[in-house]
Amino acid sequence: MSTETGAPPEGAPPEEGGPLAGIRVIDLTTAWAGPMATRSLAWLGAEVIKVEPPRRPDGWRGFLTGGPPHHYPDFDPGEKPYNRDLLFNTQGHDKLSLSLDLKRPGGLDVLLRLAVLSDVLVANFTPGVLDRLGIGYEDLAALNDQIIVVEMPAFGSTGPMSTHQGMGKTMEAACGMAALIGYGDDEEPVLTGPAILDPIGGLNAAAAVLTALELRAHDGAGCHVEVPQTEAAAHWIGEFVLERLESDRTPAPEGNHVPDAAPHQAFPAAGDDDWVVVAVRGDEEWRALCGVLGRPGLAAAERYATLEGRLAHQDELEEAVAAWTRTRSKREAADALQAAGVPAAPVNDGTEVAADPALHACGFLSTMTHPEAGTHVYPGLGFRLDRTPGGMRRPAPLFGQHNEEVLAGLLGLTAGEIAELRANGTVADEPVADDPPSRGPRRVRGEAADSTRGGPR
Repeated sequence: MSTETGAPPEGAPPEEGGPLAGIRVIDLTTAWAGPMATRSLAWLGAEVIKVEPPRRPDGWRGFLTGGPPHHYPDFDPGEKPYNRDLLFNTQGHDKLSLSLDLKRPGGLDVLLRLAVLSDVLVANFTPGVLDRLGIGYEDLAALNDQIIVVEMPAFGSTGPMSTHQGMGKTMEAACGMAALIGYGDDEEPVLTGPAILDPIGGLNAAAAVLTALELRAHDGAGCHVEVPQTEAAAHWIGEFVLERLESDRTPAPEGNHVPDAAPHQAFPAAGDDDWVVVAVRGDEEWRALCGVLGRPGLAAAERYATLEGRLAHQDELEEAVAAWTRTRSKREAADALQAAGVPAAPVNDGTEVAADPALHACGFLSTMTHPEAGTHVYPGLGFRLDRTPGGMRRPAPLFGQHNEEVLAGLLGLTAGEIAELRANGTVADEPVADDPPSRGPRRVRGEAADSTRGGPR
């Protein structure tokens, strides 16, 4: 199969191969959490129509005039940076782009007409935004009683924090994760990174859509689904929450140490800032580790014979392991340990992951050509089906690339009606800057990592 947007990855399944073929999704999301949810649905074969207002497109398209160089291929933003930003282009696969301003003449009518022909609408705005725009669940269900509306607010639509805005970092702290990460002698909590909660929320929202579709298959009715991002993440640390409730104890952060494995650490390897991770869970793995290290004396030592003993003497054990890992490359060390039955892995950087032959062989990494960003390796998703495999078929869309396809082809608008929408600024083929140039470079939409800010405008 070939398309006007570039060649699909080698071995890509046919267009109709996904289990969600025939399902149409309106995507009003921005940044990472929402776009990953809809990207997952597109991966499964759904037709996803990304609706982006000309004056406020998806924040992950970046700045109109270009942003951090590392966001662009060859560090070059090009003439249209918003079509080249790696953040958007890794979450936009297989989507159609419709540029539509709901607050300008005719915009709301177009969206409502689209909702009549759609199965799902996904948004990650703050609570109440969809209702204020006239496209809340009750509004859409009056036109299409089978539609499923999924909202992804930061803290839910009820309670004292319902109006709070959220980003991955702030929600990670709010859900309790940050209290569990760090080192015992460090008073400051440590975050996992910029936005680990976003992909967690995205996958939870995709699962919610599938659940709602299954329910609709049984009773024929759509529904309203809420996926609060903080709640979606809290269950990942459920055992720690329960421990606190039952014992009144809060586990102290201990770096890479865990209570059920020792040694459990990232060890220095030969090379510049190279590391290999080793995790020894039981006695058999411990003896195997000692065999690889060539240290039978460690295996015979009584104080290391049990997990409890190894936990009590982690520092000296780690010195012994590090003395061995420092003499080998991280991959050589990991391979030797794995061959002996000891869980281990090299700490790979992005370049190494992108070149990993195993990830290419299994189909997780695919090469795809984008009309303005060029040919690059893109990551897939961590699930593959046998009979209906799904997968990446098209690169992320250019801004407004499918305006005519959706407006004329799907909705049946006349050339005159489309021309009027363009004249009113309701539809545009390129983003529109709504601030004077003197105020400096403008981001296309708000904070790039913010998954829960207001509605389109």
